[in-house]
Amino acid sequence: MKLASVWTGIVQVFNVLTFSSTENVDVAQVPITLNGVGATPGIHVTQDESGQFYHGNTPLVQEFSSGMVYHADEFEAVPLRTGGKEFSYMFKDHPIVGTPKNPQDGPEGGLNCHYPNMKGWEPCYSPQNRSCWLQKGNQYIDIDTDYENPAAVPQGRVRRYHLEVSEQPIAPDGMTMEHGKVFNRRYPGPWIEACWGDWLEITVTNNLRWNGTSVHWHGIRQFQSFQHDGVNGITECPIAPGDTFTYRFRALQYGSAWYHSHYSLQYGDGLLGPLTIYGPSTANFDDDEAFRPLLLTDWNHRSVFEDWPIMMESGAAPEMTNILINGTGQFGWEKHPQKYTLFLDARKAHMLILVNTAVDTTFVFSIDHHLLEVIEMDFVPIKPYNTTNLKIGIGQRYHVLVHGLHDPYGPERYGNYWMRAIPARKCSKFAFGPDEEMGIVRYNRDYENDSRPPDPLSEPPLYDINCADEPYESLVPWRPWTVGNPANIDPNADPSKLPTDKRYIFNVGMTPSGGPNTSTPYVPGDRPYDRWDMHIAPFRVNFSDPTLLALDRIDELVDQPHLDVLTLDRTTGEEDQWVWLVITAPDKIPQDGGRIFFPAAHPMHLHGHDFAVLRQSARNWYDDTAVGHVGDAQWFAPHQLNCANARLNCRNPPRRDVVLLPASGYVIIAFKADNPGAWIFHCHIAFHASSGLAMQIIENKDKIPGIIGNDAGIIQDACKNWREWHGNKMNHWDWHHPGHFQDDSGV
Repeated sequence: MKLASVWTGIVQVFNVLTFSSTENVDVAQVPITLNGVGATPGIHVTQDESGQFYHGNTPLVQEFSSGMVYHADEFEAVPLRTGGKEFSYMFKDHPIVGTPKNPQDGPEGGLNCHYPNMKGWEPCYSPQNRSCWLQKGNQYIDIDTDYENPAAVPQGRVRRYHLEVSEQPIAPDGMTMEHGKVFNRRYPGPWIEACWGDWLEITVTNNLRWNGTSVHWHGIRQFQSFQHDGVNGITECPIAPGDTFTYRFRALQYGSAWYHSHYSLQYGDGLLGPLTIYGPSTANFDDDEAFRPLLLTDWNHRSVFEDWPIMMESGAAPEMTNILINGTGQFGWEKHPQKYTLFLDARKAHMLILVNTAVDTTFVFSIDHHLLEVIEMDFVPIKPYNTTNLKIGIGQRYHVLVHGLHDPYGPERYGNYWMRAIPARKCSKFAFGPDEEMGIVRYNRDYENDSRPPDPLSEPPLYDINCADEPYESLVPWRPWTVGNPANIDPNADPSKLPTDKRYIFNVGMTPSGGPNTSTPYVPGDRPYDRWDMHIAPFRVNFSDPTLLALDRIDELVDQPHLDVLTLDRTTGEEDQWVWLVITAPDKIPQDGGRIFFPAAHPMHLHGHDFAVLRQSARNWYDDTAVGHVGDAQWFAPHQLNCANARLNCRNPPRRDVVLLPASGYVIIAFKADNPGAWIFHCHIAFHASSGLAMQIIENKDKIPGIIGNDAGIIQDACKNWREWHGNKMNHWDWHHPGHFQDDSGV
């Protein structure tokens, strides 16, 4: 992939929240500027010292994300159980739910949630009751509501954003990385905010010179909208340079995630940003005490496309250089940004959102002398539990409450504490020890304007930093699932003799692929290179022929060694079929040879679904006669892979969309086959995914065309634009050798 720095125009992010229409798809309301804030002509608007706007003596509702101020006659100023500054109102005859807006986050901190089609409902979300969202008499939409049922989810509004992809040098830690790729000239990209039940329309324009792009909305279920999942080669062709594509989907879940490019390794150069869907929580926190997401990432001063050849040559992921929190870090002795800082209030509960956006590192997060109360993971509300530190794998997210100390100014503390993001042992690789004291928590707000505030003196408690997920028994979903027996496993069939598209056991390893006189499409082709894979062969997509447009040729695709498909078809009337998958990470070469196995942990991410983690183990699945080890496979023969097996947890197991596959171990996961589409299941170590550690799951193929609907033509047009751009070899980074354009899996 060619590296270049191409200047393009500056573009601002848009969050256009508008008013009722017959189709509930809103037209933009253009605010008139009055002292920098929108207002309606002919209305006398004043502002007090606290920033509150008034029409006469009536407060106006302000959208913090868009800067809009609403006409005073369009709502009834009825405070509803807020007890604080998170204003909730009845807007005419429908509810507005106020969300937390920490003053540190300025105008981007939070927004108000509108439900215009929910007449008669009232907000019930407040610092005293974070578990409730809307109420109508004795009816509630709250933490117990089934968010997987679209009919049970509140009906929100359309929210529109515009993202422009461009290249520019960036220096998040004071050292310039020349080949940054960013959204809207910012790193990280703009914070996309919406409310539970909203529809999002996000338009992406590609201004890159040598790369296509696509944007994946990590963790979003994409129920009945798989064509907007944003995976080039599967749900779409890449967005060609100069072209624009609009993604549309509904926020059925709530919580936090991130969005990122799914085009090869791009997100490692900066193409990522936070995403929050406001909704209820399983524990209370104080008013206006929710902070913007903290994005934790590893960082290099080289482009990932420069690192990629290193990976190919050595077979090992490149060493990283630094750690960033929300795009802020420190490196070397030269001038660099101050450490990322949060200001807490004594004796108050604050909500932090933690997101791991790394390419190669699992982090252990902690704040010295503070307890973390964990209340949500990967869009799944959980029963709260306390911990001093939190292990966060790549792609994983947690909502945690940090309770302000009663005496934050005790001896040797002075109200300042280190916030740490420590690389997990054996789940990270750095050229030299990075700075682990990555951020600061302060209680004294006098330091907000201090150019040289004092460093904390705090020291961390002792805790385990080994590579692992959070303890299995701690991750208890609030709303329980009972997993059913697998529909994809024949208890009488020999797993080793199944056809490739009916397998359910997948071994992660490396395979020598490509080289002279082979029919495989891998480049470079001067010799075979070791590539990661988990099924048949290293994964590779065809940018110009995405799965979505090739459903009538699935059988051909199954026969391609570089495009792996697992299929499950559901007959009419059968609901909630469960698919079970066994993913192993052996550390020995099997007797039949072929693959290369060695211990390595992998954060495995499934698109389109939450999955239940039925079992997660660091024990080897296979026997090792050399050391007398009997593998755990003995307990999970085909007739034992069901809920009658006491070693499998089918009653409300942890569920999420990223699970860590332990080094030398295995995981057994299950998901409901209720969301037709072409879904990718892949390792979220970016170098491993680009190497080929991925596969596709084609779910209920015959139902997919009905879901795509009119979008098929839009996707065809985007593919036409891509093929036209790609067809001109002068657009290729190595135009002398057009066949070198795609030198990785493409995802």
